[in-house]
Order: sequence, then structure tokens, then C-alpha cells
Amino acid sequence: IHTGQWWWDMQRALDQRHPGTTIIPIIISSDKTQVTMFRNKSAYSIYLTIGNIPKEICQKPSYCTHIHLAYLPTTCLEHIANKASRPHTISNHYHACMSHILALLKTAGTDGLVMSSGDGVERHCHPLFMCFAGNYPEQLLATRVKAMECRKCDIPTEELGSNTAPFEIHDLHAVLDALSRINNGDLVFVQACCKAGIKPIIHPYWEDLPYANIFQAVAPDILHQLYQGLIKHLLGWLTQACGAAEIDAQCHHLPPNHHI
Repeated sequence: IHTGQWWWDMQRALDQRHPGTTIIPIIISSDKTQVTMFRNKSAYSIYLTIGNIPKEICQKPSYCTHIHLAYLPTTCLEHIANKASRPHTISNHYHACMSHILALLKTAGTDGLVMSSGDGVERHCHPLFMCFAGNYPEQLLATRVKAMECRKCDIPTEELGSNTAPFEIHDLHAVLDALSRINNGDLVFVQACCKAGIKPIIHPYWEDLPYANIFQAVAPDILHQLYQGLIKHLLGWLTQACGAAEIDAQCHHLPPNHHI
């Protein structure tokens, strides 16, 4: 992460107010899953790690670099009779819970706090929300972008995957301006959110987080987009081109590997 542009931009911005500060990139990840051992109930876990940990350490589960932060409610709010308003209430409920969980980042990210590193040195640190990792539905829930649209930019749905179509990154300032019109009436608020390219939401959790941009914070969904998307498509294309028997024969010629 330290080789990316985000860290250097944040360092320059913070050095203007607090020279010599240390940035702690906060990485939040979520995973809503079915717990089959408990009558197929759902569990919505939130995890936290920081970007200061080297990759070779962070990717090893035995080092426990990710901590379990909280469980989110998984209620479907079936007591709400209006089915059209039920998804909006669930979204507002999600963002209200996340705002409560990440509330301490508002003051700590702005003013900073003294923390001790692994070598015992005390540093003035600023924990900043940097990345949100989740699957596509969870990213839509966090950004409030419409389904089948890009979470990061305004490229049309039919142009997704194109490398020639022009696009612009979602304007965070326009989105925050639309969210600020919540007290101007329901119709004005809904129209402003629609114009900004998001669904109406009441105070998303990233609204007040310092130096946070949710549209740049969402990380690629490696599992569903790369492994289950590209690899499945590639295997299907190769099977159709070469035949399943030839693919099996080539796999049989691979040397034994206990890490696969």
C-alpha cells in the first residue's frame, strides 16, 4: 500500500497540519455467510486490519493480522409490510451500525493519537479509513450505487469491461452535497441522490470519516471477478476450443504438486 498514490497524498495533506505524523491505513472487510451448523442461520462479520503490516505477514492466517470487529444484524425486517421500503430500511440500518462501529475513527483520524509501534517507539498516528473489501452486493450496499453499475466510475452498464469508453470517477463532493439535502424535503433529497448517481441513504457511515472516499476505497472482488469470473470463462473457452479430453490429458501430464 505504501507504494500507491493514496498514502503519499494523505501524508502531504496531514503534514500541513501535523508534520511528521504516521498514517495507519484502516482496512475493513465484511463477509456475510450461512452458518450451516446453526440451522442455516446467517452471520454478518466485520473484520479489521491495517496497511502497515507487510504483505508476507498479513497473508498468513496463523499470524492473526485480521481481528474480528463486530457482527452486524442479519434481520430481514419482515415486520415491515411495505416491501418497497424494506430494502431502504435495511440499508439505513447497515450504515447506522457501521457508523457506530467506526465512530472513533472520526476524532482519531482528524486529531491523531499517540501509539506505540512494535519496536516500542511512540508515534503520533492518524488511523484513516482506506479500503473496504467485500463482494459485489456488499460493495453496492456500502457505496449505494445501483445494481449492475460500476462502484467506482460513471461508465454506462453496457460499456462495462470496455477499455475505450470514456468515464469519470464518481464525484465524492457531488455525492456529499446531495446527502446534505436530506432536510430539504424527500423529493429534493431523492432527486439530488439520483443526479449524483447513488440511491437515497440517510447518513452513510463514510460521510463524516476524515479523508475517506468510499468510491476509491472499494477493492476488487478477486474471488468472484477474477477466479470465478475470468478463470471460469477461460476454462470454458479452452474446453470448447480444444475439447474436454485434451484438457484432461494435459492436466494428467502436470507434475505432482501438493500445494494445489
